[in-house]
Amino acid sequence: MAEKRTPPVADPTANIEKELARVVGDMGNIEEVSGALRIKVAHSRAFPWDDVFKQLLYRDYKVEVTKHKADLIIEGRP
Repeated sequence: MAEKRTPPVADPTANIEKELARVVGDMGNIEEVSGALRIKVAHSRAFPWDDVFKQLLYRDYKVEVTKHKADLIIEGRP
């Protein structure tokens, strides 16, 4: 019998921008640009990388990480 697996996202129907703001806190800035979510990482060592990726990937967002000057940018597109 197959087990029912629960994804690590607390509520997949919740507003992702609000949920990411709660998870990221002061470790980054979140903005919406052309339908995509752009997260600028402020403190890379303290940033909750795994939680942010889980929030985006379990909602089937395409995730890209880029570097702009000295900043790391996570961009998620539905």
